[in-house]
Amino acid sequence: MRSAIRNAVMATTATAVLLGGIASTVTPASAAGAAACTRNDRNHSVWGPNLEWPNIRTGPGVAYKSKGHLDSAGEFWVECSAVNTYGNRWYYGESLSSSSYGTKGWVAASWF
Repeated sequence: MRSAIRNAVMATTATAVLLGGIASTVTPASAAGAAACTRNDRNHSVWGPNLEWPNIRTGPGVAYKSKGHLDSAGEFWVECSAVNTYGNRWYYGESLSSSSYGTKGWVAASWF
């Protein structure tokens, strides 16, 4: 009986260690600043669409955390851009719209 319990405990421990190792290799989307840019798009503003509030994200993709959003028809100052792994261009810059003024981050170029 003791060996059966010991085997069960060992199997449970081995499984927990294995699953913990797998979980530690999967990293969540982390913040990506201007260093992730691949193209210099400096010195221009773009305006968001009317009645839409695009998210400002911590990196170039929807998997990244939202930091806020542009107002409807809000202005976004573009510093640079990058294409993510899905082939979508994202602008990195600073919000000039009232509710998120000064927030730096990434907005999908398809919004503009």
